[in-house]
Amino acid sequence: MTCKETEQKGTAVRNGREWGQPWSAAVLSPWRGTGASLVTATAGALIDAEMGPKGQDVVLMDADLESAGLTSLLTAWQRACGEEQGCGLVGFAREEKIALCDRVAQPLLRELASRDGRSRHMSLFNGLRGRGSSAFAARPDLPDIVGRATESLAEVAGCLLVDCGTGWGPCTRRVCESVEYVFLVGPPDGRTHPAVRELTAALERAGLLGKLAGYVANRPGPGPRLPGHNSPNGVGGTASRDTLPVRTVLDLPYDPRAAQTVAQGALPGPQSPFGKAFRDGLEALEPDLFRTGFGPGGH
Repeated sequence: MTCKETEQKGTAVRNGREWGQPWSAAVLSPWRGTGASLVTATAGALIDAEMGPKGQDVVLMDADLESAGLTSLLTAWQRACGEEQGCGLVGFAREEKIALCDRVAQPLLRELASRDGRSRHMSLFNGLRGRGSSAFAARPDLPDIVGRATESLAEVAGCLLVDCGTGWGPCTRRVCESVEYVFLVGPPDGRTHPAVRELTAALERAGLLGKLAGYVANRPGPGPRLPGHNSPNGVGGTASRDTLPVRTVLDLPYDPRAAQTVAQGALPGPQSPFGKAFRDGLEALEPDLFRTGFGPGGH
């Protein structure tokens, strides 16, 4: 089976199904505990619940080489598989490019579904989890492999969201080079924190600052979530004047049940403050997101 794509009135038809404008984004966080994996998973599930039945394939990629937080969070979403899968990136270490719609690539993806059936069309590319992952992670060409994986996934996914984990490194840079947009996730008062500034500076040095779509203010727990919160050089000090080229595009409330709900294999319900703010924020960011995708000029 091969991919067949044609353009019709601004939408694409793939495998006989119409879908919206394809787009891809990387999710970065300055430090652990920001809830970036929850943000990635929830965004994908909300988009899938709306766009999946219309034919837009949503793929989540776990590129967190240290903790694979997205894979762990979505354990309850993974449909039963037969044999234990090996390292997901191995297929992209070969010279030939693998199309995910080909049968030979299917073992590289895990199908995801929520218990309530609202989200049924997502897939997870679970990167460096599985047999042989330790040795594979030591390969010197790993950044190029991760980059090729991202590019291949972006070619066939209607929506590709990549959880890059914490900080900046060669693999994160390759992911950001391969996607269209980059989002930073951190606490509401962390946008001017030195660690966030360093991420934006790294993007600028790499010539990728133009891909920065915005900052997602998340509250995974009560109270301050800032390292060095009381430092005079941290947030609130004279060095924290707002001169960053990034704006807050999502402001998510503290909702202790949201992460538990997602971890248990379901989407936050309509009464969830987190879920409602998330969907409303996505629509405000891109009014056509749930109709044609994340189009140019929509952020």
